[in-house]
Amino acid sequence: MATVPKKASATKMQAARKKRTREHVIESLSVAHVQYFVANAGFTMASSKEDYGYDLVVTTFDRDGYMDPLAVYIQLKASEILTPHADGVSYCFDLDVRDYNQWADEINPVFLILYEASSIRAYWLYFQEYLRQAGAPKPKKGAKTIRVRVPKANRVKTSFFRHARHLKQNVHAKVNGSQAHA
Repeated sequence: MATVPKKASATKMQAARKKRTREHVIESLSVAHVQYFVANAGFTMASSKEDYGYDLVVTTFDRDGYMDPLAVYIQLKASEILTPHADGVSYCFDLDVRDYNQWADEINPVFLILYEASSIRAYWLYFQEYLRQAGAPKPKKGAKTIRVRVPKANRVKTSFFRHARHLKQNVHAKVNGSQAHA
């Protein structure tokens, strides 16, 4: 006589499946938030499933609709609430040293964008420019992360992407003259 298998409990069935977490939702919200402003500026954005230091690549266009040279690279970090810095005018973020090293050598402008789900706001940091500032942090030997500060004044909006295009055009002009990000 064959035995009839017992029905699996609902808890066991749910535990055996993948679950969409709040972190997944926040990540989706952050991409949608940025996408809105990219599209509103008249640009396009592609995301990468593989993470090699850049989540999004923004392609910009001139007034006639022709694609500009170079790209804008974005690393997007999302959280429910951002960590305010003691200075009161910026947020702090512990950046992976591997990203720091890669971005420091990048020709294309790289922006770190922090998204805060609770306020539905995002803030940007132009990484190469940040490195040129007096007192910019440098990784300590053997460190896995380095703390960077993202100004609260740098809100992501449509005008930010137009500004990023302008910065990219400056880089392109300097690359043609062999002085990127100088």
